[in-house]
Amino acid sequence: MSSSPIAAIAGPRPTGTTSLTAVTDCERQGLLAALAVVADPRDPRGVRYLLASMLAAAVCAVMGGACTFAAMADWVRDLDPPAWVKLGFTGKLPVPSTLWRLLTRVDDTELSGCVSF
Repeated sequence: MSSSPIAAIAGPRPTGTTSLTAVTDCERQGLLAALAVVADPRDPRGVRYLLASMLAAAVCAVMGGACTFAAMADWVRDLDPPAWVKLGFTGKLPVPSTLWRLLTRVDDTELSGCVSF
């Protein structure tokens, strides 16, 4: 498996300046809750990982500097077990090919809308 860049998550960098506004307590939600609205492209049979958990791991890994699927899997594997539980992983961890298969099928526009502020 190649170490392809993750364009769907990294996306284009914003250009120019935009004014930032404060997020109120009513508008704030957790990452897993925000990602739970993304449509799952997988067949329900054989699903081992929650979609929101996989997407949260990918988003966090990219924010942590990962720029390939292998680096994302390494980032998840390097976490401690309590962090795995917070992300929603209770058993085995996803391997790079699992992340690749899922992330290449997720609607990148929908995902970008969920994680944009």
